[in-house]
Amino acid sequence: MTASAWESLSLRAQLRRLRRLGRTALASFGVQDAGLTLLRHEANTTFRVETVAGRFVLRINRLNVHTHATIESEMAWLAALRRETDLGVPEPVRSREGSFVVVAEDAGVPVPHACVLMRWLDGRFSDQRLTPAQLRRVGVLGAHLHDHAESWAPPPGFQRPRVDTVSDAGKIASISGSAAASFPGDHPTRDDAERCLRLVEALISADAAALVADALDLVRETTRRLAQTPGSFGLIHGDLHYENFLFHDGAVRAIDFDDCGWGFHLYDLAVTLWELEERPRYCELRDALLDAYAERRDLPHDHTTHLQALFALRRMQMLTWALESRRHPAFRDRWQAWARDELEAIAAAT
Repeated sequence: MTASAWESLSLRAQLRRLRRLGRTALASFGVQDAGLTLLRHEANTTFRVETVAGRFVLRINRLNVHTHATIESEMAWLAALRRETDLGVPEPVRSREGSFVVVAEDAGVPVPHACVLMRWLDGRFSDQRLTPAQLRRVGVLGAHLHDHAESWAPPPGFQRPRVDTVSDAGKIASISGSAAASFPGDHPTRDDAERCLRLVEALISADAAALVADALDLVRETTRRLAQTPGSFGLIHGDLHYENFLFHDGAVRAIDFDDCGWGFHLYDLAVTLWELEERPRYCELRDALLDAYAERRDLPHDHTTHLQALFALRRMQMLTWALESRRHPAFRDRWQAWARDELEAIAAAT
């Protein structure tokens, strides 16, 4: 099957084929006779896996961005967090061959996919019920994640992208040059920004591209200033929004480290807050998160201004993702409305 034929399949047809591929991957992890329940089919495809030995999450990784090495690196950090801290994060499972990553294929899927298996984490999402007390726990969690990353020595060959890119191509280009101490030049880079702007102009309008260009300039002002702040940069979660942390027995747990990479610590806090801005209790939620984090780690000077710029960065990342994902069956009918909403939010903030 060709890639174009795959893109033309319905959501149900893609999932039927990916489910078969997933079962092939599970066999490499030594898992047989499992029940698979779809969790999400977007960038990655994830299934809840029910077995007599327990519950797991199978993730079939997106194509074109991550490599075997970058996914192994994500799993290596998770394994270290499980081994060296008491933080609630997923436990990766090794295959029969000893690798965290299995490459599986199916005749109905155009190319092989890298897959990982993790033990299930119990807990509940809060979403609209989020309270300041819960955001304090998230702030503490973020601080502990950053503390661990600073003290941890990644294994040889560790590769993760930068989190402040705005396009898939920009993320891919950042992987080989994203050492924790290395952030010279503008970010997002000029090449990355140009790719984004060309896409916006081609699919939306020249006026929309001009709006995004102005917002990118504001973001670069913040990333330049943060780059001059000691201790502001390191390995971070990269996607710590309210659908990626859950609560269990009063404690907060973090999931979905697929976007972890090198970035400014403040970006993790920005991701937590940006979707909460319109909520009536936003100021309480924001202060709870930042105060709890600041009790354990220093916040950059003028962090409130920097947060607004990082909100704009996040919206541009979501805008580009909508445009780049427009052929995916989960987005075919809504990418234009999604892109319009992000553009309106960028315009309102700048």
